[in-house]
Amino acid sequence: MSQHHDVLTAAFLQAHGVALSKPLRDWLTRVSFLARAQSSVEKKERYERWALRAVEDAVKAPGGVAAVMWSKQSTVMPPDSPDCTSEWWQESRRSCAASPSSAVAPHENPTRAALLMETMRRAPAPLQPFVQQGFSLYDREVALGRRRYEQVTFLEMLNIARSLQARANPAPVPLSAPSPTPPPPPPSCDAFSTQTAAITRTTIEAPTTHKRAAPEAAPHEPPHKRVVSVTAPIISLTDKAFFFQLAGIADADAAAPREFVGISRELERNYTRYEPLVEDIRPLAVLKEAYGHITTRATGLEQTEGKKAAQEYLSKQLKGMRQDLRVQNIVDNFTVMVYEVHARLCLETGDIGEFNQCQAGLKQFYAMDAVDLTRCDVKNFFLYRLVYLTLSGQYDSLSTELIHFTNAQLQGTDRVGSSIPREPVNRALALCAACNNGDTPSLCRLLLSFETEMTFLVRIYLQKLRIMWLKEILTAMKGSLTLRFLMASLGFTPLPHGKKRQLFWLDGAEESAALRFTELFQTLKVELPPEFSFHAEVVRTKHTGSNPQAQYPSLDAATSLKAINDYLVFLSTRKDASRT
Repeated sequence: MSQHHDVLTAAFLQAHGVALSKPLRDWLTRVSFLARAQSSVEKKERYERWALRAVEDAVKAPGGVAAVMWSKQSTVMPPDSPDCTSEWWQESRRSCAASPSSAVAPHENPTRAALLMETMRRAPAPLQPFVQQGFSLYDREVALGRRRYEQVTFLEMLNIARSLQARANPAPVPLSAPSPTPPPPPPSCDAFSTQTAAITRTTIEAPTTHKRAAPEAAPHEPPHKRVVSVTAPIISLTDKAFFFQLAGIADADAAAPREFVGISRELERNYTRYEPLVEDIRPLAVLKEAYGHITTRATGLEQTEGKKAAQEYLSKQLKGMRQDLRVQNIVDNFTVMVYEVHARLCLETGDIGEFNQCQAGLKQFYAMDAVDLTRCDVKNFFLYRLVYLTLSGQYDSLSTELIHFTNAQLQGTDRVGSSIPREPVNRALALCAACNNGDTPSLCRLLLSFETEMTFLVRIYLQKLRIMWLKEILTAMKGSLTLRFLMASLGFTPLPHGKKRQLFWLDGAEESAALRFTELFQTLKVELPPEFSFHAEVVRTKHTGSNPQAQYPSLDAATSLKAINDYLVFLSTRKDASRT
């Protein structure tokens, strides 16, 4: 009787090229539970076919699985639903029909044939028998539906072959031999696990600086464009766990990071997506010298080419320094300083993606004993993280942060949380509430009590917040609304503060506020009255003065609300709606 394999699992879908988002994982967990709860095997298999067919249809549809709202996708199969035919389910049944103990037959698969040909072409003669052995092990994974040939590269197959060769340690085959040594028979998975665990771990994680010359390489190829130039295996994070499992290596054995020390003396280097080489990476002493160099040059660029050019240059160089520090696993106060400076710069330039990476790294660094918290800006970056999580809608992460902070304050076991005062945290939460409630006067007053970077952070999400505030205003009111009232409600008017009654603009200045106001209504496709003047409305008081019958520029609430709803419907059809 064929063995039954679960198909409603993350590993099965990933083996078929499905990118699993959190909503899809949650939906998959629910349907797998319902499948196990079926009263008979026939009903379970029918439900599995229906669920898999839903995923298959989503993959084939325009936009793929990312276009489906899995949080609202039903997990209940309709009673009158016809018995669906799922290609993936049938493939899994065919693989289960084969006996697990029988030898794996060669696959008549063009992708496998091309992969085997390329791997054999690049493998030296002594390694070729172990390439065949590695393919035999991979064939078993494919037969069980766990992997696909499209997901593996010849580099990863060569790494597995080297692991097998290192443990077997065969005698070298002379180049003049008339025929290669026949491939050894594939061992069982258990034997392979016990024989190759130690030596594979050394092969995968041992650092080396010896470059392996790739055949047919360009004679003058720059170092940063060499995808593979070291003998240490290059395994992606997604596939690393699979190959460790294939080689029988426990996660604990593979947890130690490899040592990597750069030798580059360059003071400037941009971030690169290629595999870093020791020739490209700068050691800590050079990085400290480079930091002074790039800050000095950025100051010169600001004077000659402007502030924007200086910020762009500095951001690229700081990102390259972050990569050098991360590759070499350097965590000290210099690392924290680089991340903090880059995070502040990202807030000023509006680069929320890079800021998120910096603040996530800082959260880990602050918890390490090698970092002196008295020399770090722990408090402000914790406040930035709270506001960022609120404005980006990550309320689960926000709750986790507050729970950890509360426990640290009460128990005093966490040195990071216990070093942050409660009063600024309360003000940050009040700022979050003002953003959600549209209380712009309180929002402006609270921003004045924080560092300037907090204002930069709020400005990144300001247009999104104003659309939300404007919709709530128009929903609650009817008739005509003066633009002066809308400007004040949306934070476009200044807030006097201090003894000298200086004006605080949420957008930075009157010119920026006027531009943002016009862009907001152009985005919503709401036409402003021709007689409207932003400056005139700013200087006008909120009272009508001596002439109560005077007419002031206004908008119809119902018409404007319809335009906003149409815009939100348009956003829901876009893949980047969450970033808008």
